[in-house]
Amino acid sequence: MNKKIKPFQFKKFTIEHDKCAMKVGFDGALLAVWGKHNNPLEILDIGSGSGLISLILRQRFKHANILAIEPNKNAFIQSDINFKNAPFEKKINLLLTDLQSFSSKIKFDLILSNPPFFSEDTKSDNNDRNEARQEKYLPLSQLLNGAKKLLSKKGKLFLIYPTWEVSRVIHEANKLNLFVGVQTTIFSKKQKPSKRTIFEFQLEPCTTVFEEFISGNQDVGYSKQYSELMKNFYTIF
Repeated sequence: MNKKIKPFQFKKFTIEHDKCAMKVGFDGALLAVWGKHNNPLEILDIGSGSGLISLILRQRFKHANILAIEPNKNAFIQSDINFKNAPFEKKINLLLTDLQSFSSKIKFDLILSNPPFFSEDTKSDNNDRNEARQEKYLPLSQLLNGAKKLLSKKGKLFLIYPTWEVSRVIHEANKLNLFVGVQTTIFSKKQKPSKRTIFEFQLEPCTTVFEEFISGNQDVGYSKQYSELMKNFYTIF
């Protein structure tokens, strides 16, 4: 018998993640809180999964229009359940589609994605998990090109990728004239190698700002920086 997966309780909403392949995790939550914009009117979440990113964005930006797109049927159902159960007054729109098929007359001020980035070497027997994890379902070049077409003139695109992919991500972005405004290297602890990097892309040429973010203390526990960032969302803070 499969062990029942418990819902993940945030301060203002609950995430059910028993139907989708990818569960609530560090990457998605950090990306959703990290995405900066003074006043986004239109927000796009590419690959909603459980709906985690969209729900954090809804808590942060109460009046923005948020659209989430998700190609996997089970993940779509999961997002739909979580969106409908959320207590927020303004709802989140959800479409069952992939980025490659999606088009919109609306331009988005803020676009976020925690994309699949693993190779086929990580293939499992779970097709939903493969779709959520393997880059072949949303290649980097297609993600960047699709997002660029949907960005407003002053819009920001936030992506999280493995740190060992930094050179490739920047190379692909350069080919499309997407410019890195901020590149943030994420460390679980200062003495450990970085595993993730968050990119903030924009359409206008700029000088890249390089930042570092440390989520953990030298000992056990979270850094003050991480606790402060997540205190409005996680119940442990």
